[in-house]
Amino acid sequence: MTEPPRVAVVVGAWGRRDFLRSAVRSVAGQADPPGSVEIVVTKNFDDPAIDRELAELGATVLRDDEPVIGRWLRRAVRATRAPWVMFLDDDDEFAPERLARFDAVRRAHPDVGFYRCRVEVIDRAGAPVPAARWRQHEVDAGFDRIGARYFPPDGKAELFDVAAHRTFATFNSSSMAIRRDLLDGPLGATFERTRIPDTFLFLVGALAPAGVFLDDRRLTRFRFYGTSTTSEARWYDWAVRSEEEMADVASAHGAADWAAWFRGLAVHHGKMLRGATLMERIGAGAVRREVAGRTAEYLRYLAAHPGERAWNVETWAAGAYGAAYLLVPTAARAVARARLTGGPD
Repeated sequence: MTEPPRVAVVVGAWGRRDFLRSAVRSVAGQADPPGSVEIVVTKNFDDPAIDRELAELGATVLRDDEPVIGRWLRRAVRATRAPWVMFLDDDDEFAPERLARFDAVRRAHPDVGFYRCRVEVIDRAGAPVPAARWRQHEVDAGFDRIGARYFPPDGKAELFDVAAHRTFATFNSSSMAIRRDLLDGPLGATFERTRIPDTFLFLVGALAPAGVFLDDRRLTRFRFYGTSTTSEARWYDWAVRSEEEMADVASAHGAADWAAWFRGLAVHHGKMLRGATLMERIGAGAVRREVAGRTAEYLRYLAAHPGERAWNVETWAAGAYGAAYLLVPTAARAVARARLTGGPD
C-alpha cells in the first residue's frame, strides 16, 4: 500500500505568475520518496502552459477567486490529505534542505504542532541579495543570540516574549508549517477571516495544545523586488481588522499578553492607515475640504493615542503634508506622489 504524504505544501498565487513555476520546482525536488509530499497550487487565473508544467511537477491545481486570503488558503488546505501543511507564496522558494530539516525536527519533537524557520533574501532573478541590504525583520537578528528554540506544549511561558519582543517570528507564512488538525477546529474557522495569515498562523500555534519549534536556520528564500499588489492604506486597513480579531481570539483563550500586544498593533496600524490614506488622497488631488477633514481626523487620532505621538517623520509627515496642501496644493501633491511611489511625479 502506498504511504500517505507526510506533508502538504499549499502554494498561493494571486494574479502573479512570473515566479510560480520556480516556487513549485523548489518543493518538487525535495519529494523523497516520490509521493511523500503533496503540492496544491491555488490561484485566481488560468494559464494552460503553467498548468501543464505544474501537473508535470506533480502539483494539484485549483482555481479560486475568493478574495479573503484566510478563506482562500483554508479551502486549499481542505484539498490536501497530509497531517502537516506548509505554505509558500508564489514568489518565494524553499531552500533545498527545507523538508529534510523539518522531518528531523518532527522526529526529535513528536508533540510539535507549529514550525517556523528564518529567511534569506533573493532578487527577481533568484540571486542572493547582500545581507547588508536586508530589512530588520528579514535579518531577524534575535535568533543569532538565542539560536533555535523548542517550546513544549506545557512550556510556552517564554514564547510570547521571544515572538513579540526579541525576534520577528510572526513574519512570513512561507517559513511556517502547522499540523493540519490545528486548522480544522474553531481556530481554523477564525483563520478564514484573516487578511494577514502569517501572524494568525503563529497565533494558532501559540494557543494550541502543541509544541512550537522556532528554527534559526534560513530555509526559505524570500523574494524582494520592491513592488506590492496592494496600496499601503489597504494593507493597513486589513491589518487593523485582522489584529483586532486576533486580540479577541487571544482574549477568548485567556492569553492576555497576546491580546494586549495585538490591540497595540491595531492602534499603531490605525495611525498608519489614516496617514497613508491622507497621503494617497493628497497624491490623487483630492479637494481641499476632504484633505482638511482627513488631516483633522489624523491629528485627533494622535491626540486620543498618546503612545503613537513619537517625534519622528513617520508620525508627523502626513499631518504636515495635509496642512501644506491647504496652502500650496500643487507642491504638496507632487511631494506626496513622490513619497508614495518612490520617485518623481
